[in-house]
Amino acid sequence: MARGRKHTTTRRSKRRAPPVPKALGWRVPPAVLADADWQTILDATGPLPKRGNLVQARRRLARCLRDYRGLRRDPAKLHAALRIWRRIDKLATPLHAAVTEEWQQNRWRYDRLLDTALKRLLTTAKTITESSAMRVRMRKGKRDPARNWLFLTLLDLWVYDFGGTLTASKTSSGGPGVRFLRTAAVLVLDARKVPSVVTARRIIRAVASGKSIGIFRVTKVR
Repeated sequence: MARGRKHTTTRRSKRRAPPVPKALGWRVPPAVLADADWQTILDATGPLPKRGNLVQARRRLARCLRDYRGLRRDPAKLHAALRIWRRIDKLATPLHAAVTEEWQQNRWRYDRLLDTALKRLLTTAKTITESSAMRVRMRKGKRDPARNWLFLTLLDLWVYDFGGTLTASKTSSGGPGVRFLRTAAVLVLDARKVPSVVTARRIIRAVASGKSIGIFRVTKVR
């Protein structure tokens, strides 16, 4: 009598990667540049040099615009976060000192987990407080480091990926470099913060001569 073949099944795991808690960060969204936006860029710049790599240029431009969105921070929210973490630091420091004294005087049994948690809280509070304070100082007055980073990165892409040059003409449009900078900036900036032709021309000439843009110091392009 033929024996029946034993059927075995392999259970597939239904476990999925746990989501990243909001308190620990957020998932970086994919860098995508819509076809319409890309065509707008190409129409604005006009014919490009053959040395440009448009496939790479589109990919890096999408990444640049995505990263800029992640760098932006509402000044009011930044100030609020700074106040909160300064208060946490102010409360946590004497708390840890008081608990440590209780352990040293043998009035309370030492708790390694609690000690580690408090030390981590203190380190985190000081780190966030210092970084937030620095970002607040960077944004004093009309400073906008994220926007300056955007302009520099766009011009870097213009030279090394699109094959353009850091030149600006005296025409009404400012030339292809100015048109590229302004057209790309429109995709992520409020209309009031998009540089005018005159401002964009000034930015390009400053970068070409190695002058600093805000807090960023650039190397003169030869």
